[in-house]
Amino acid sequence: MSNKMADKKKNVSQSVAAESNVRSSEKVQSKSTRRESKQPPSFWTRFRNWTPVRYVREAYSELRYKVTWPTFQEARNMTFVVIVLSAVIAILLFVADLGLQKLFFLFTSVGH
Repeated sequence: MSNKMADKKKNVSQSVAAESNVRSSEKVQSKSTRRESKQPPSFWTRFRNWTPVRYVREAYSELRYKVTWPTFQEARNMTFVVIVLSAVIAILLFVADLGLQKLFFLFTSVGH
């Protein structure tokens, strides 16, 4: 029984080795074929791979397909929150400015 197992393992290892040899020869053939048919890049290929153009293309792709944009309602609600918070902070700064102005006039009028 152990002889049958050893024979199976041997056959499997031989078939794996043969398959890898076939794959490596296919890789070599495909590389040589690619080299023979390789043409110099055209103007448009060079233009598309030019750094500024590639940057714009990648930025467009990221903005179009990777960014999750808010819906109109979400954008409207966030805009409303920003306006309200800006108004609240403006009021607080106005009150603080009035208080500091009164304090300044109090100190400057005492000196007369």
